[in-house]
Amino acid sequence: MQKAVISILAKYLNVLNIISKRVGSRHAFFVFCYPIPVQLKPAQLKFINTSRQGFFDFAGKKVATYEWGSGPEVILFLHGWQSQTYRWKKFIETLDKEKYTLLSIDAPAHGNSEGKILYLPLYANLIERLVAEYSPDYILAHSMGAFSSLALFYEKPELSPKKMALLGTPGEVTEFVEEYARVLKISDRVKKNLSDYFIQLMGHGAEYYSAKKFATKQLAQGLIIHDEGDKDAPFRHGLAVHKNWPNSEMYVTKGLGHKLRSIDVVHKVEEFFARD
Repeated sequence: MQKAVISILAKYLNVLNIISKRVGSRHAFFVFCYPIPVQLKPAQLKFINTSRQGFFDFAGKKVATYEWGSGPEVILFLHGWQSQTYRWKKFIETLDKEKYTLLSIDAPAHGNSEGKILYLPLYANLIERLVAEYSPDYILAHSMGAFSSLALFYEKPELSPKKMALLGTPGEVTEFVEEYARVLKISDRVKKNLSDYFIQLMGHGAEYYSAKKFATKQLAQGLIIHDEGDKDAPFRHGLAVHKNWPNSEMYVTKGLGHKLRSIDVVHKVEEFFARD
């Protein structure tokens, strides 16, 4: 079934980009940035409902927010691709809610937030809005949330929080484009049109979005957590970010994969944020 869907989608994009570059490039980008919706289970909703919930308007859509605790220091949680606030459950249960206010969001097109697509500059712009509104002292981010944070603070280092803990950081948007092209078997024409659309929409080509480059201008203290066997964001990317980020340390795990679900990871982040 999956192979049939991919085959149909590939033929659709290949033909459409022959007929119209304008429409074809936009559709190719939409598919590239479209996450598959995931419905929360009752047990997950039960946890989510322990928070103070709200929405705010961003880019014409409503973004869901969740808060726990009432402490003077704010931690902002930023999830990754095809995820949502529930992924932070163990962290939220563990962190001191008298010391911290814990703020999490569902990114556009994820969880309870509106939208159909998510791409890195859009997420970075959302983080900028959150920083302006909530002034977080710390950021805890996973995967695309981590990559988007690096992108924002590379371009606007003056907005940096005191500390950032980044989990499973991807490395290069060009790698995602190549994988997208490989899986869908799209033509060189579609790849070229997609590349042109990147520049038209974002002002940069895909090659601009490089975590190791973004790491060079980070002002926050950094903790990079990466698993040696991460298949979604290869370990070399975490190493490169650490090498290029002057004020950073690295915590390496084995056997946790990209999701990094372990109480040891929770405690490492807790210790890092608590440290002077």
